[in-house]
Amino acid sequence: MERVGTAAETRESAGGSFRPALFLFGASLAFYAINLDRPEIHDELHHVLAARGLLETGEPRIAEGLYWRGYLVTRLVAFSFALFGEGLWSARLPSVLVAALLPPLLFFWVRRAAGPLAAWLAAGLYAVSPFAVEIAQFARFYALQTLAFTLAAWAVWSSFCEAATLGGRLARAAIAFGGLALAFELQPVTAIGVLGLAAWAVPALLLRLPDRRSRVLFAIGLVLAGLVFLLFFGEERLRWLWRLYREVPLFNVPYKDQFWFYYVWYLMLYPTLWTLLAPCTLLALSRAPALASFAAATFAVTFLLSSFAGSKGLRYLAYAQPLLFVLWGIGLARVVEHLPALWQKGRKALAEVLAGLGPRADAAARVLLAAAAVHVLLVNPFWLRTIGLLAAIPIGPEIPDPDWRRAAAVLRPLLAEVAVVTGTDDLANLYYFGRHDVLYSPTKFHELYDVVFRDFDRDPRTGRPVIATPAALERVIRCYPSGLFATAEGHWGKRFFVDEPIIALLERTAERVPLPPGSHVRAYRWSESSRPSLPAEACRDLPRPRPAGNPEK
Repeated sequence: MERVGTAAETRESAGGSFRPALFLFGASLAFYAINLDRPEIHDELHHVLAARGLLETGEPRIAEGLYWRGYLVTRLVAFSFALFGEGLWSARLPSVLVAALLPPLLFFWVRRAAGPLAAWLAAGLYAVSPFAVEIAQFARFYALQTLAFTLAAWAVWSSFCEAATLGGRLARAAIAFGGLALAFELQPVTAIGVLGLAAWAVPALLLRLPDRRSRVLFAIGLVLAGLVFLLFFGEERLRWLWRLYREVPLFNVPYKDQFWFYYVWYLMLYPTLWTLLAPCTLLALSRAPALASFAAATFAVTFLLSSFAGSKGLRYLAYAQPLLFVLWGIGLARVVEHLPALWQKGRKALAEVLAGLGPRADAAARVLLAAAAVHVLLVNPFWLRTIGLLAAIPIGPEIPDPDWRRAAAVLRPLLAEVAVVTGTDDLANLYYFGRHDVLYSPTKFHELYDVVFRDFDRDPRTGRPVIATPAALERVIRCYPSGLFATAEGHWGKRFFVDEPIIALLERTAERVPLPPGSHVRAYRWSESSRPSLPAEACRDLPRPRPAGNPEK
């Protein structure tokens, strides 16, 4: 394994990278701040409401519950609220700042190993990718997880491939351990990425051993460690690990066995770069073998293990995606270096074909070559999805996010009048209207199966009752004299959300509330005259609703 350079060379490289990296940070920050106040994605409100509770009570409180997951992110959101006031844009600001650090981080890293051209390509392509935009404008832990994992990955690679003093090596080990620990704490799926790092680090360590005897002993040690691991965990714990790897929340059931899930997404967004990934990797290996082999091994193992895992989602693989752009950046740098010669050869060949045009043949050849180059760029529609994310416009089969603000003028007066508020989005109702009493959500119910076993048991994150069956919802409708059921339009008619039995129940017992079409929200209201009520004794065990017109903060 070759070394990239001496400590002095490393310092010189870092100094020459400072201004471009600062430019990348500023440009990324401005880019990710576009339309930052767009409608929220449901999970963002966990941190928004918990941050509000943190400022008001000192705890990450949502209604009567506590939300501890991603507590560091909740802290950052609360700090942003304290500085800039509460709002969706200020809730997303910490993610924007963290995500804006990733392009300059990639620039520093790739420049040290593969030169400035590869660094610009890797950092620039990643900065404008839909993957970067998605986690940057998402008030959740994915941007911080990605930054922590990328720093740890750099530290692991640097430990093997850059010269350093003992103190420097200890510092890199601390960064690697701390980054991976933070990334894992934020999102346990990081464990798959650790296996990806090990897929490169173990062979690299083996190659660094001085002789064959040391390598044999190291290999025996690995086998023994594996046997100890198996004996320690035992069959029952290994089964538990397998279930954890393959288990999915209900909303992810349709994707559980789609091992092609990530492959198809990359093929749709980057058809040219993705289909040419193998030759691009070979080109990258010819330019910067140490970094290219690291990025290829780590990303390949992480990609494959994630593809066969149960839960699927582009955000679940976000932490490993910078390594894909490292590969593309280094490989494309090799192509760009030879582009002038290729351009000249192509122009001359085309001019000969177009010789019948006379003196205009050369100009026509240049135009055709330029058009071909533009086509190669445009045929990779990542830019279309990036624009769609920034503009909050769904592309293709994507379902638009609900805009509860548009529905507020109609729903807010109704929520102040009814005896009970239910529906599939407790967080949106709590945030926008300060009112939610019973959550109907088979998916949330399934997530809490180790805590919640019956309808009307409480979600510890909000302290509010959760139901998951049509019978339970019918009890709510027939036990309370009036009520409102509100849901995102995208949940309507969907399995594990608002399916056919629930639709039939609502249409039989309640009246639809007209809402602005651009809100993508659907609501139904019922009153005593719209359905027969149950006797009081049949409703005695139901939670007492909050008084109408009494919103909570």
